[in-house]
Amino acid sequence: MKSNGLFSLVVLLALGILASGTVEGGDQMPLKAGLCPSRPMAKCFRYQIPECKSDWQCPGHQKCCPDTCVIKCLDPVAAQASDNKPGKCPVVRGQCMMLNPPNYCEKDSQCQDDFKCCMGMCGKICVAPVKA
Repeated sequence: MKSNGLFSLVVLLALGILASGTVEGGDQMPLKAGLCPSRPMAKCFRYQIPECKSDWQCPGHQKCCPDTCVIKCLDPVAAQASDNKPGKCPVVRGQCMMLNPPNYCEKDSQCQDDFKCCMGMCGKICVAPVKA
């Protein structure tokens, strides 16, 4: 019984180590596909606590975006750009333990700025490219 618990602890530690450095050359956090919707300028009379700090705190395909007076999870709008952006996808180290991981993008044009749609550890995500 005790060895079973030790084995589980070793497996969890190994997964944590794999997850912490899975993309080589990716200096920036990956983003979900699409852009934040534009919002009109408004005067906000009090500070509101942001509902999220990154896209990955939002459910499904939603992104962490500035809204009128707060930062919150919103549905993205499509990005209009090239289907094949310059640079190459970073090397992924590690293996996904999830069955049928979700893809957050399918092509480069769904990613903002110079980010590319690349295979991540678990499905496709928008990441900063590595110089070719």
